[in-house]
Amino acid sequence: MKDGINMASIEKNNMIKPKPVIRCSKIYKSFRVRGRRIDVLKGVDLEVYPGEIVVIKGRSGEGKSVLQWIISGIDTPDSGEILFEDVPVHHLSNEEISIFRRQKIGLVFQNFNLIPSWTALENVESALLNNNMSEEEKRSRAAEILSGMELGDRLDNLPRELSIGQQQRVALARALINDPGLILADEPTGSVDDVTARDMLAILIPYIRKRKGAMIVTTHGSFQAVNHADTLYLLKDGILIPEKGRQDYQSY
Repeated sequence: MKDGINMASIEKNNMIKPKPVIRCSKIYKSFRVRGRRIDVLKGVDLEVYPGEIVVIKGRSGEGKSVLQWIISGIDTPDSGEILFEDVPVHHLSNEEISIFRRQKIGLVFQNFNLIPSWTALENVESALLNNNMSEEEKRSRAAEILSGMELGDRLDNLPRELSIGQQQRVALARALINDPGLILADEPTGSVDDVTARDMLAILIPYIRKRKGAMIVTTHGSFQAVNHADTLYLLKDGILIPEKGRQDYQSY
């Protein structure tokens, strides 16, 4: 207290709120199915902040994956705006989007999407395509991150020669190797048992918290990350419905 003024209160109120990693505004998306228009997303608004884990749940067919595709630039909205660290993703060219996605976003899929004919090392190294690193540097970086996930002795194994849990760690290594600002995980534990799912979260959640990245998880069923979510939404009838509110941004 100084001259009757609560300085702590003033300092807290004057703190600048961090910018979102991703901001989606009024996202609409529809498809034509046998001549009939299907409205999938109906004006979705979403903000995700540094260090935040957002879980979006909903039944199959509600558009969760579509929203992930739009955020990553794999698909485009009919209308609306997507800003990634103030960059308008929806205005980028196809080549720019490809580079942006590779450098800024880590994608985690339910079925891992590993190339069957490539070794674990080659699968992870592929995420460094068009990177300015030399081939030797890429190989070294891929080997380093795989070794950190206890796969140092599996670098030359093909996916079919790995257990499900090991395949999952290869997929995670590929998603994290570029140190992305945003991780998009679409039903990431749908193909694994509870123990393997916990192992995955033990890698992802500390990564998000430590590096102040962000993660958006979509799921149609029970997913363990719900318990770790800072913000929880239900996607229903094309609209995001908040179920668990964001904590005070100062906690991130």
